[in-house]
Amino acid sequence: MRTDRQEEFLFCDGAAPVLGLPHAIDSLLLDIGREWGLPVGERVRVSFRHGENFPELLGRLEVAVAPELPFNRHRPLLLRVNGYEFAHTAITRCVVADPR
Repeated sequence: MRTDRQEEFLFCDGAAPVLGLPHAIDSLLLDIGREWGLPVGERVRVSFRHGENFPELLGRLEVAVAPELPFNRHRPLLLRVNGYEFAHTAITRCVVADPR
């Protein structure tokens, strides 16, 4: 069977392609992490204040919504761990977890 259109493209360097998001963290994310004092992009254990849906989460800390420029650590930063979104103000403790 012949089709006249190509369904997808794969662009990569080298012989063995690596699919998925890149492992390197973007410099903008590093700047956001520094401003709010959080290990963005790292595998973390996050503990939350009382009243949140979870007492603790383990996973990669991601920025859910990019903050407005200029950065201001006094504005809420929306984060995500394992699909659960929360503001940085809900965190009581955030530590880098073992890389297991």
